[in-house]
Amino acid sequence: MRNSLASYGAIAVTLCLGFTLERAVRADSARSPQAHTSPHRTWGPTVRIGSVVGTVDTPEDSVTALGIVAAVGHRFGRLAFETESAAMEMQEQGPSSVRLGRGLSLGVLVRYDVARFSSKLVGPNTLLSVYVEGGAALDWLHWYEPAIDELARYVPADSRQSQGQAGFGISIDHRLSQPTGAPNRVAWHLGWRASAPLPEDPPPYACRGECRLAVQMPSAPSVAEGAVFFQSSLVFTW
Repeated sequence: MRNSLASYGAIAVTLCLGFTLERAVRADSARSPQAHTSPHRTWGPTVRIGSVVGTVDTPEDSVTALGIVAAVGHRFGRLAFETESAAMEMQEQGPSSVRLGRGLSLGVLVRYDVARFSSKLVGPNTLLSVYVEGGAALDWLHWYEPAIDELARYVPADSRQSQGQAGFGISIDHRLSQPTGAPNRVAWHLGWRASAPLPEDPPPYACRGECRLAVQMPSAPSVAEGAVFFQSSLVFTW
């Protein structure tokens, strides 16, 4: 009797598992094509936060710049517009930790995805993009005079400059299933950006502090600054 009950129980469990697995396979099969063909909706307001590291050229030398960046904007499909601000500290290149100055920046930026890869290549919920960007910014630079225990050096005059910017990079953009009010997409941007003063706004330079006299040449192209930065940012889309 016990053997019969055990046999009936085993048969019932087997039939139940078989029916359940079959339903699960059918459900997955029904969802998979839809997931792979569902388009990515990259439209809505954005917030971006991240870090920057790079090189800023001065009349006498190049310095290392480290900073943070924040931006707000809006995405219109492949096209995005942002208002961006950044704060940086500048120091000597190499192993030195001597702080040379600081900078603030406020600008506008346009970004465009020139190529997109999704679905079978990177997954149904992930969008890999190659983007280019360009814009303009107003920079405020303040340079520190040498401390009493530091060697004499050239110190550029504090300045306010208009900068043109251009860059490129990649974006790994993932869509989320979140409640109303939470971001529906989060992306990781990695890219390079270069900037240079606009032609009509050459930077003035002077020597300050305990250093040799620097010749001020505000119109000479040789004194124009340039900068190259590597950026890493998180972008949230609502």
